[in-house]
Amino acid sequence: MMDPLSDVLELLGFRSSIYFQKNFCGNWKMSVADTGFAQFHYIVHGTAVIEHEGRVEHMSAGDLVVYPKGATHAICDTPESPAISGQDLIALMQAGDEPFLAGEATTRMICGHFEYDLTHQHPLVNNLPSRILLKTGEMELGTLVSSLISLIVNETLTKEMGNRTVTQSLSQALFASILRAHFIQEEDSQIGFYAGMRDTRIVLALSAIHEPDGWRYNLADLASIAGMSRSSFAANFKTHMGQTPGDYALSWRMFKARQALEKPGRTVDEIAHVYGYGSSSAFSRAFRAVMGVSPSQIKTLH
Repeated sequence: MMDPLSDVLELLGFRSSIYFQKNFCGNWKMSVADTGFAQFHYIVHGTAVIEHEGRVEHMSAGDLVVYPKGATHAICDTPESPAISGQDLIALMQAGDEPFLAGEATTRMICGHFEYDLTHQHPLVNNLPSRILLKTGEMELGTLVSSLISLIVNETLTKEMGNRTVTQSLSQALFASILRAHFIQEEDSQIGFYAGMRDTRIVLALSAIHEPDGWRYNLADLASIAGMSRSSFAANFKTHMGQTPGDYALSWRMFKARQALEKPGRTVDEIAHVYGYGSSSAFSRAFRAVMGVSPSQIKTLH
């Protein structure tokens, strides 16, 4: 059975970058601009305070904060401390200077980002909150998350052969683990991809849609796979996912087609056939309706 979450994460193409693992001493504050990447901060030991959208949150060792779509925020020992931008901090460190090292070490922190393709407007991306905060006492997957972060840091520092492939694989595993922990925390969400993934019947249908030739399933097929009547399945799917089974299936079909178009080799006609269209013109109409551009435009860009 296909795993929809893994399938979506592979489509989005995760990469990561570790900016630094660093001690912060005395009074310190780092302001972080919205880079467009999914920024994260992991507290190795000590404490920190996060400022975001007028809210202040206290963090301690083992806590992790992620801004899945990027966000302007600050992290500090106390909000009153003088700030330096994250970009300036990295530049100073690269030049051999080490700000925030005067005094006793209060915090050790790992900072970095995940990079993925936000142009794929999959419900998983659309439903991501502006911030995910995982507290070590609440995080059932805390050990896994911290272990994966440590492995990514080690890979970043060692620069062994195959480093990029290993780091990208670990990054995808880390983000998947963070999302799983977030799903556990967000048990009350009533609509969206998270809600759909909690209903075993909807997951069965999603798994079928995500099969390589999942486009062949119609509403009756999906309802049967989910073990429900057509009307009940259609209503439950829309209630959970926020869109009809047909709309989700078409969008996923076009996401995968776009992925194929971005790779060299196959023509538009060949890709149209792979995804169940008898003509490239019919495929192009469907693709443009979902993606807002034609298949040939995607081909030209790549």
